[in-house]
Amino acid sequence: MKRGSGENMERNIRETVRWMIMSDRRLVTLRCFLRNQYLSASEIAQDTGRSIQNIGTALKELEERDIVSQLQPGRKTWKKYSLTSVGKSVLDQVERELSSGMFERMADELSFRYVKDAYRLIVTNPIVVASGMGLHEVVDRVLADPRTRSAYVVDEKRKLLGMIGLTQMLAAVQGSLSLFEKGRQQPRSKRMPLPFSVEEYMVKPVTVAEDDRLLTALEKMMKHGLEDLPVVDEHNVLIGELNGFEILLLGSEVMKRQRRG
Repeated sequence: MKRGSGENMERNIRETVRWMIMSDRRLVTLRCFLRNQYLSASEIAQDTGRSIQNIGTALKELEERDIVSQLQPGRKTWKKYSLTSVGKSVLDQVERELSSGMFERMADELSFRYVKDAYRLIVTNPIVVASGMGLHEVVDRVLADPRTRSAYVVDEKRKLLGMIGLTQMLAAVQGSLSLFEKGRQQPRSKRMPLPFSVEEYMVKPVTVAEDDRLLTALEKMMKHGLEDLPVVDEHNVLIGELNGFEILLLGSEVMKRQRRG
């Protein structure tokens, strides 16, 4: 092997390692292969506590970089992956870099702290509802997916119209109980209907974009007392949700570094 080609390979490995560490989902997926030679997306998801969609995205990214390969290419279900020779080199280098504090150094870089690096780590598909729906339908959807506590009202083009958070849902519950207390002494025929609609309770959303810094998003959360923020594109089309726990996933490394420092 020529010296130049060897240097190019080393440089490519270093760039791949940096690319790997900049994404939490890629990093946790890769490191699962420390303990197992062959893994499926569901096995990695169970081991890491992530969604299968999140891990599936990571595996697709690793496969495109020739870091992992499918044992049976083209198979639609129960796909198993293993590290390629490139992947083994990358994993070995990642472990060396982590032990030397590269992850902590990168936690200080702006490239690691953007909304696009955090959202979809936990909530891959935000709850989307339409105006005109009953609020009880919204509550049922939120209860069915404990990873999120907000629902987003969109039009037919998925443009964001409003959001309904946990506070608004609890206000509706309070209103429902109050009406029940006032009406239970009256004959059923005279009791008031429960006009709990999406329009009544949705509020103007506080939004972020993929290229906003996480610090900016966190400041918006603190200022407005929110735990979730809708992520929109330049046309105000909803593309995701930034969950407060997703910020915790990335911010925890910074806090650990500060404590040790």
